[in-house]
Amino acid sequence: MNDSRELRSLLRCVSFCTAGSYDLLGLSNYFRKKGYFTRLLRDVLHVTNLKRPGDIFFFNHGCFVCWGFKKKFEDKLLEEITREFSTQVTSHLESDHFYYQYGQETTIDSHEKLRVDIITLDSEDSQIKLAISYGLAQSIKLEAFEEALQVAIRTNSQLPQEIASRGSISLSRRAIFKRIGEIFIARSSINLNIEYLDVPEYFWRNPSLEPYYIMTKKYLDIPGRVMALNQKLDVLQELLDILNSQVQHRHSSLLESIIIILIAVEIIISLFQLHIV
Repeated sequence: MNDSRELRSLLRCVSFCTAGSYDLLGLSNYFRKKGYFTRLLRDVLHVTNLKRPGDIFFFNHGCFVCWGFKKKFEDKLLEEITREFSTQVTSHLESDHFYYQYGQETTIDSHEKLRVDIITLDSEDSQIKLAISYGLAQSIKLEAFEEALQVAIRTNSQLPQEIASRGSISLSRRAIFKRIGEIFIARSSINLNIEYLDVPEYFWRNPSLEPYYIMTKKYLDIPGRVMALNQKLDVLQELLDILNSQVQHRHSSLLESIIIILIAVEIIISLFQLHIV
């Protein structure tokens, strides 16, 4: 009973990854019309309402972080931004749940009894929330990358084993090209967006806030996960090389067969001509 009461006393902090990118200017106008206060930076939109405590940070790479809102509001928000202000909507929603409270020192810890991650803030300064949100948004974006890579690897994991046991891939030429396209899209989309996992430019102008970002990054093990992500990208590249070599092998085999057939036809014609003579 005491645990549930303690949990209810905490505020929600939830990060979401729903798309490849957001229309931040469109979102800013949308919330302003609804009476919210908005502040648009280069890569993030801060939304708040003096009548309703809470902060929302939308990042241009398709992630946002909600501080202090109920689940019902978050669900409604997900529906609205996905429909109107998102591009390349993800097939699977990624989210990560935290709770936060106010205290004497800003920390992130895991509560063993409640089995939740709790962020403690030493003030209500929205700049501190933004610094932490950069880390939370990177983490959930990384989770979306990890899931996409895992699906691609899982779908094609049997191919090396098939080559080892049979010496070839049973897929048709069309199916192989389709797999190559799928792997290339998965790999290139991550490579093109990997910059979102670097240190944001925001901290170049606000170095005093960077320690909060670094704290979040360390707690969520973002550097280690990025390293593991790069290793998975290498695995995908190896799969891509295997498929490409299989296509080239089939193409060369086809050319050899055509050459053999042409030589055979030429021999038959020559023998036929000799027989006539």
